[in-house]
Amino acid sequence: MSNERENLEVLVTFDAGYVGPFKTLAKSLALTNSHFAIRFWFLHDQMDELVLEDLKVFCQGLGCLWQDISLEEEVFSGSKTTDRYPIAMYYRLLAGDFLPKSLKRVLYLDPDILVINPLDALWQMDLQGQIFAAASHNGILNLSKGVNNVRLKTDHAFFNTGVLLMDLDRMRLEVKQAAIFALIESKDQELIYPDQDVFNILYGKHSLEIDDTLWNFDPRFYPIYLLRSGGDNDLSWVMDHTAILHFCGRKKPWLDSGYNYFTGLYKHYQKLPLPSQYVQFKDDDSH
Repeated sequence: MSNERENLEVLVTFDAGYVGPFKTLAKSLALTNSHFAIRFWFLHDQMDELVLEDLKVFCQGLGCLWQDISLEEEVFSGSKTTDRYPIAMYYRLLAGDFLPKSLKRVLYLDPDILVINPLDALWQMDLQGQIFAAASHNGILNLSKGVNNVRLKTDHAFFNTGVLLMDLDRMRLEVKQAAIFALIESKDQELIYPDQDVFNILYGKHSLEIDDTLWNFDPRFYPIYLLRSGGDNDLSWVMDHTAILHFCGRKKPWLDSGYNYFTGLYKHYQKLPLPSQYVQFKDDDSH
């Protein structure tokens, strides 16, 4: 009987200010999903070489593979790259163009995430012909759904792009750089949340909706989740069933101002030492 572990391919992109939060994400993912052979794909622009080496060593210490892909700004010449349109937004939307063609599926995770349970059901999910799987928070913000449908002229849920399961082959066929640039140019003043708005206008109709209570739980709204479930989805339920906590908003749990019901849990993972029981991968130059 083979002991070979299934691969879990994870896409991340962040700047130097999110190195610490990414390490907490990586640690939580490795601890709760050690049955997978995890590989991180990091798309970036001119990250310092010392930081890249530190990230590689850190991930190897978790028993994970690390692949960084440096993209020159010229790749996005002609695109808006401002505070409203960070270059990382394009990395996520155009990941299929930059990741190896041999890679068929990847799970994108924002760095402000904590993984607290196995991801098998998400990673192995049948996309039912769609390009993406994503969660919306419409159940806790019903008013915003109607507003976003009118504002963006869409008829589907408003998807949060912090967790995206991606069919890379379909993305390579259907996600076009020119379409993204054209939309931003034509609707610049109408896009309130540029990265999420662009995704929802162009690709929301190609997305399979997944349960946010399992795969994109927003801790800010824990009381609403609890009320909506008739009291069933309490802290014990979340710890047993929710896989991904996504700390949306400005009050991040690693900041002094970032207290919420799950801040203590986040800080626990943040301070855990590297799990020494994991065997480090050797460098693999074949990818």
